[in-house]
Amino acid sequence: MSGRVLYMEDDQAQARLVQKCLERAGYQVDVAGDGHAGLNAAAATPYDAIVVDQTMPGLSGIEVIRAMAARGPLPPTVVVTGTGSERTAVEAMKLGAHDYLVKDHKSGFIDLLPLVIARAIEQRRLIDERERMAQELVRVQRMEAIGQLAAGIAHEINTPTQYIAENAKFLRGAFADIGAALDAFDRLLQAAQAGSVSEELLKQTETAVREADLGYLTREIPEAIEQSLEGVEHVANIVGTMREFSHPANGQKQPVDLNHAIEGAITLSHSEWNHVARVVTDFDPEMPLVACLPTELNIAIVNLLINAAQAVAEASHNDADGLGTITVRTRYEPPWVEIRIEDTGVGIPPEIHSRIFDLFFTTKEVGRGTGQGLPRVHAVVVDRHGGTIRFETEVGKGTAFIVRLPVEEPAEPPAEDVGQQAAIVSS
Repeated sequence: MSGRVLYMEDDQAQARLVQKCLERAGYQVDVAGDGHAGLNAAAATPYDAIVVDQTMPGLSGIEVIRAMAARGPLPPTVVVTGTGSERTAVEAMKLGAHDYLVKDHKSGFIDLLPLVIARAIEQRRLIDERERMAQELVRVQRMEAIGQLAAGIAHEINTPTQYIAENAKFLRGAFADIGAALDAFDRLLQAAQAGSVSEELLKQTETAVREADLGYLTREIPEAIEQSLEGVEHVANIVGTMREFSHPANGQKQPVDLNHAIEGAITLSHSEWNHVARVVTDFDPEMPLVACLPTELNIAIVNLLINAAQAVAEASHNDADGLGTITVRTRYEPPWVEIRIEDTGVGIPPEIHSRIFDLFFTTKEVGRGTGQGLPRVHAVVVDRHGGTIRFETEVGKGTAFIVRLPVEEPAEPPAEDVGQQAAIVSS
């Protein structure tokens, strides 16, 4: 094993013994004689591990760890003490220490220390690797979600682009026709000013006006301009939503307007539900800003909307126009906010209630589902935001997914939500 270790110890004889032991194990060791010196050394050098004696003059080991924790995440840290206080051990662990050893020479404390340090360093490396993989997974999931919506988004952008182009061609032709009529009027004006208006010139002007069909153009040009402006606004809205959807938060929670985020998710998933359902929103106007990881939450909401659209598409009890309904509601119930996404789809059969959040479980045909959507939503809501998710369903009637998120830092969920994944409505 190799790495650079800082050992904070006021007993010089003890420090020399530990230093030699750790150096034999392959570590480069720096020794600080008290807590203040140790804090300065830790601030100046990125150590692979730190060993802190609990009983030191000036600052105790716990005080040193508390000061380091205030600066940021602790490096792999081991507390050593001759007292063996359980209370000290618990406090050290709460502050982020990796391990706790009693300086008992009979049990081989010094020989055991290199193994404990190695374990602490390896645990940190595993944690760092898990965090790196989690960040990479979020990136992949974000790109996968965008890819899943790409064809629909392309269609959403292509449609207004096409009629903007058609309107531009119409306006180009209209401008030419109006220009021809204006030229005829100009010639007529000049002739009138010269007092030489001929019958032929009057006929030419009349023909130009008739061919231009000015009455038609007067009606159609404002409509074409308005339609084009609406198309540009629609495209800008999609592009803006995509920018918000794809913007990384660097793993930090940000205050989010939840209603606005849901509107963006509805826009992005438009092509998924547009031909099978109408979306109805019922947003709480008093909704506060919610501390969220914006991109991950956007992915989760889009997944729930796509899931609802697919459920509606499979239903046979849609309205006369062939459309089902997806209703999205938000409510503020301090200290929680609630998102409820209901559909008039096929419902979830009782035999699979316990499996819908299982990774790779899907009842959809090949090509329509990978079994990652709902597990991804569950991970985002529960693991990443400290929230809860459950569902209510009735076969043949539809399903509602209810997501609850803490407004601030994750709190203990309400008793009725603990361990509850599904509440089944009797048919």
